[in-house]
Amino acid sequence: MDADQSFYLEQVAIDYDDDDGVDYEEVLVDDNFGESEGEEDLDTVLRTVAESEKQKTATQTGKTARAPTASLTERAEVVDDFVRNFLVKMNMLRTLDCLQTEWYEMQEKGLLNEEDTRIVPDIYTRNQQLDNEVKSLRTEVNKLREAAHDARQMYVKLKKERDFHRMHHKRVVQEKNKLVVDIRREKQHTWQ
Repeated sequence: MDADQSFYLEQVAIDYDDDDGVDYEEVLVDDNFGESEGEEDLDTVLRTVAESEKQKTATQTGKTARAPTASLTERAEVVDDFVRNFLVKMNMLRTLDCLQTEWYEMQEKGLLNEEDTRIVPDIYTRNQQLDNEVKSLRTEVNKLREAAHDARQMYVKLKKERDFHRMHHKRVVQEKNKLVVDIRREKQHTWQ
């Protein structure tokens, strides 16, 4: 450290009576604070604040706030979109590229009529939806078949185990009966 850089400490008193225009009041702490309302977590507090904000804005505007509802509208497909979706679904990408090239070429030249670009009839889109539903149901049936096959195998295995233990029990009972007969015979023999 250089001799040129000298530091001095000076004691300064801070005046707390600085009036900034705010009246500060003492807040009393309640010993039972929070116990009467039950357990609160951050989610509950945030939900309560959000609800109070909604109520405040509703009273200011004079209207009650409604939750937005989602609606789904199904638009009909155009022929080229229908064919494109089919080719993508069937993973025929080269054919899709050829179709798009020829389709846009014909559009540029004006060779496509209004009839060629009309909306696909609902029956075709409905058939496509039903086809997708059939495919999903087939996969579900296959899963259920596998589960039934596994259950059947488990049943056969448990049946074999049951039969094994039943035979073992019968053998033990027969041996016990034989021993009981032998013990009685020995007792009779020793008494005579």
